[in-house]
Amino acid sequence: MSKFAIGGKVDNAADDHEVGTVIAIFPTVECNVRYAVDMGGYGALQFFAEEKLVVHPALFHSVTRCRRV
Repeated sequence: MSKFAIGGKVDNAADDHEVGTVIAIFPTVECNVRYAVDMGGYGALQFFAEEKLVVHPALFHSVTRCRRV
């Protein structure tokens, strides 16, 4: 099961937390998950392993605020 969903906002944890949008999710031959991410809205996809991505902080804070209400 994948940690992020298509359309979700993520940060590249290894590169100054550059923001991107998950465009596609692919399983590898080794049963790992790879994500195709549009970084910065340029239409050029970058592919990341799940451990290289984190939830975008702005989205995380808005979700936690909604749960407290």
